[in-house]
Amino acid sequence: MKRSSLLLCWKAYRRKKQVNDMKTVRKKLIQLSAAVMTGICFTIYPSSAEEPDYSDSKYWSNLCSGLLPLTQSEKKSCSAYMEYMSQQSDVLKKQLEEIEAQRAAIAENVVYYARQVSGYQSQADALNGEIYDLNYKIETKQTEIDEKQADIDQREADITETEEKIQKRMEISQETMRLNQFLDVIMGVRKFSDLIRVINGLSDITGYDEEVMRELAEEIAKLNEDKEELEKAKAELDKAKQEVVARQNSILALKYQAQVIQEEYRKQSANLEAQGNTIAGDIDSIREMMRSITEKLNQVTASSGWNYPVPGVGINPEAGTWHYASGGVHLGADFAGPLGSTVVAIGNGVVLKSQDGCPYGELGSSCGAQNRNGSQGGGNQVYLLTKVNGGLYAIKYLHLLAGTPIATGSIVMAGDAIGALGSSGNSTGPHCHIEIFFLGSAADFTNYAQTWNGDFSFGCGWGSAALNRLCENGAGAPCRVKPESIYGG
Repeated sequence: MKRSSLLLCWKAYRRKKQVNDMKTVRKKLIQLSAAVMTGICFTIYPSSAEEPDYSDSKYWSNLCSGLLPLTQSEKKSCSAYMEYMSQQSDVLKKQLEEIEAQRAAIAENVVYYARQVSGYQSQADALNGEIYDLNYKIETKQTEIDEKQADIDQREADITETEEKIQKRMEISQETMRLNQFLDVIMGVRKFSDLIRVINGLSDITGYDEEVMRELAEEIAKLNEDKEELEKAKAELDKAKQEVVARQNSILALKYQAQVIQEEYRKQSANLEAQGNTIAGDIDSIREMMRSITEKLNQVTASSGWNYPVPGVGINPEAGTWHYASGGVHLGADFAGPLGSTVVAIGNGVVLKSQDGCPYGELGSSCGAQNRNGSQGGGNQVYLLTKVNGGLYAIKYLHLLAGTPIATGSIVMAGDAIGALGSSGNSTGPHCHIEIFFLGSAADFTNYAQTWNGDFSFGCGWGSAALNRLCENGAGAPCRVKPESIYGG
């Protein structure tokens, strides 16, 4: 059989195989597309213009991995992200279900569980550190893979070019080739490199061609070794990515457990606060101080309106007055904002009581009631007696930054700084909890200051029972005023 005939047979075989290969690839792509589309229907929420792209897990994990409070909008987005991630991971889904199943046990011993939450952040920080290291490893490995892939692609192109040159040389320089008896063997090979090795043993190819083909075979062998190394590198990369996801899921599980504990604590917080609150222990010295400043008290004039308590900071809607959004009694409004924001007097008056010395707080902290000098869990706090228009009011400011509460007995004007926004006591993030009590006529200002009995609830009660003394429900003085009715929100 002539060499040219052999090559024509070889080309025909290769064309037929390429067509069959393309049909196989096309079939697999159609099957893969169908599988992907089916998976989308069951595992990913329908997309809309308003929905975030949760596929950017690095961004969402950075946003949602911390245990500190987020804005209301961020909380909703992170809750949706957590749900999305649980749909992608059976492990995370099971963890969240197990945490939810513990809710009853958490409610029964909520104080114990609340004390555990402070340690969750250190666990989350450690996991975030591991994620940072893994991401660095992933980026480095990805760079190596990209470079190696580019090198392999170039070498494959060079090999293909060399094979084509050899094939062309054979067509030109070899006119005849008696290989009928080996045709079946030749047509059965799948790679041109395999064909060359067969022909190399059966033909009278020149020494030059033999040397070129030997080098080509060596290069192909080396290329295959590098491809194996590349696949190993890709496997290591995939493993690192899986480890990142596992740690991200662990953080999300910690965050969810902290959320469940906080929700259950809030349901009981008002009654827990009531158990720890009593009359101020130093009431006699307070009364003596007030008598010593009688002249100054008599000179305090009524404010013509309400001054905003924390300029530039809004009320947190989730911690709405009377009830938290997630359940539980909440007897004031939380003005949440940057740590250290100035907190001011909402009217002209006198500081009846000041409590300092609490560090940055945590869920379940009772700091604030030491020596009966303040409300339990209120942290650093100030009690202001003020008169606005014709009414007499007491204002309770809680969770102030350590070292900032104004001193007991200070005479203040509306807008004067009385402290800085903090997160002391039973608190999980910077905010100032404010309660407003209506006490009667502004004319009784001096007398009330000098005869106050030290009750931090100003006669309005504690816990869920305090909801019986709401001004908006028709209760007379003393009664609780809803801050939102004055400041909106």
